[in-house]
Amino acid sequence: MTFPSDLPTPDGNAGTARSRRDLLVARHDGRMFTETIGRPLHRAQQTAQTYRAAADHAELDRRGAPDRIWLKGQSALCHRRARIAADEAALAAEQKRPEQANVWAALADRYATAARHLARPVPGRAEAITNLRDAADALEALPPTTPAQTGVPLSCIALFDVDNGRRALDNARRGNGPVLKHVNAIEVELLLFAAYAQGRAETGYHIAKQAVRALDRARKTAPEGEAAAMDPLVLVAAFERSEQALDAAEAAAPPAP
Repeated sequence: MTFPSDLPTPDGNAGTARSRRDLLVARHDGRMFTETIGRPLHRAQQTAQTYRAAADHAELDRRGAPDRIWLKGQSALCHRRARIAADEAALAAEQKRPEQANVWAALADRYATAARHLARPVPGRAEAITNLRDAADALEALPPTTPAQTGVPLSCIALFDVDNGRRALDNARRGNGPVLKHVNAIEVELLLFAAYAQGRAETGYHIAKQAVRALDRARKTAPEGEAAAMDPLVLVAAFERSEQALDAAEAAAPPAP
């Protein structure tokens, strides 16, 4: 799928953001969630570096210029990421976290701008190089700080909320509602804490990652489509690790506002 070069920044949807979070935490031991939601500014920086390196390589090697298909594919990728960021902005606004919503909205705008640059016509190598560098410039023009507590890694936007995690854990233990929904909610907060803690509170980071792996093991004990049939012993062990990780999160920093 390709997009026109004048495509506007997408509008966000909080419900879509919640559904996407559920899908992401259930895959690849949380790695997809961490890349997409936990450390989105880091991923944007890496993407900008990729485009700048491709432009530099194309400038040095006439045969190494990216073709139209690759550029349009990257345009589609940036547009998808713009939509994800816009949805997260809507969710943050719904949760009355305006500072986070503003940063997510800025990220959505930067990805949408990069997508438009990459979708521009490329009659020759020079235009491809220009489009790549303009896309890199767009992604590098991000807010220099995040609205988090002092010292939060600049790659993070969304912050963990210990209270949300404890509510989900309590509901899961009591059987209040679908257990998978609560397991996913616990994991969301633990993965956000892990993104925050990496390189700052290593003990808490490792405890959180162990809890995420335990939740993933519990999830995998249920037959497909039968989340309520998770092994109760494995689930209890995962809840105990999750409680330890939430304690570590509470000790590491104040919870998200």
